[in-house]
Amino acid sequence: MKEHFRDLFKYNEWANYRILIALEELETPSDTLLSLYSHVLSAQIVWLNRIKDLATSPFPIWEQYKLRELRSMTEESATNWFSYLDEHQLDTFEEMIFYTNTKGEKHENTIRQIINHVLSHSAYHRGQIAKEIRKAGVTPPDTDYIIYAREK
Repeated sequence: MKEHFRDLFKYNEWANYRILIALEELETPSDTLLSLYSHVLSAQIVWLNRIKDLATSPFPIWEQYKLRELRSMTEESATNWFSYLDEHQLDTFEEMIFYTNTKGEKHENTIRQIINHVLSHSAYHRGQIAKEIRKAGVTPPDTDYIIYAREK
């Protein structure tokens, strides 16, 4: 399971960088684009903090960041997720995590469920970003997993 998640997070990193580069190449990325990509990264960081039982408050889930901040957040998210996977002692990821969401509601999920959510949530919003890039008259980068798999 650990190698499977490592592969999916490598894909996630690859896809995030493709989006970041596309945003950097736009003359002026719209607030919608910056907000969506900021949300992707904030969520990745918040979920890992929940797993590690760290504070999530430094990363408001819908804060809009500047491109230079998004670049460092992209790097930070990837580095921290890979470190977590490397250091995780079990291969099953079935440990239960208890957390409070941004609405103050208490929940519990396994690490496996959280990881699956983080990855699918990121892909969902990257799709929204691609649509917004296309609306700006630019062809968005392809971030499909199969393209990543063919290139690696």
